[in-house]
Amino acid sequence: MKDLLLGTLFAFVLMLASPAWAHAPIMGIGGVAGGALHALLIPEHGMSLVALGAFLGRQQPVARRWEALTFMAALTGGLVLIALLGEAALAADFLLLATAILGLLIAVDWAPPFLGWVLAAVTGGALALDSPPEVSSTGEAIRMLIGSGLGAALAVALLGEAAGWFRAYGPLVVMRVLGSWIAAIAILVLSLRIATRLATG
Repeated sequence: MKDLLLGTLFAFVLMLASPAWAHAPIMGIGGVAGGALHALLIPEHGMSLVALGAFLGRQQPVARRWEALTFMAALTGGLVLIALLGEAALAADFLLLATAILGLLIAVDWAPPFLGWVLAAVTGGALALDSPPEVSSTGEAIRMLIGSGLGAALAVALLGEAAGWFRAYGPLVVMRVLGSWIAAIAILVLSLRIATRLATG
């Protein structure tokens, strides 16, 4: 009963969150701080970071840290690419797909390490490629990209460690409910994106 109440309370708190909009989460904040907020407050990005952190929390500490480093390496490579090439068209779709898979794995309480490496790399690369800053100056864009990388990397590292602690001491049902919610939201948003694209040609 206690686990059910905690899960319900957690789901209720998630529903109270207000929407955030790309690519300037808080007007008037740019530079590194704006980039860090962008990585945390854009719904698809924040949800993917929570999903990856919760998934990594199920791994052994050494594997968790290596997978977090894999995420950071892919994130860095993606940010360099986005700085050189501009926006990647399907990055958001790949990010949502990886997030849905992570959510499903959390919900079924299965976290194979070999999938962790792949999902960490895909999430990092897709998140970076879906983070083009909408600013006029190159210097400001670079600062925002650096902030996005720092914010996302720090979030995944902290969330992974927190989820590892929660797995050891908290009720498992909360993580499974979180995983199922993440998977459902990611699948719905991805389905809507695909349906919209098909309808508009």
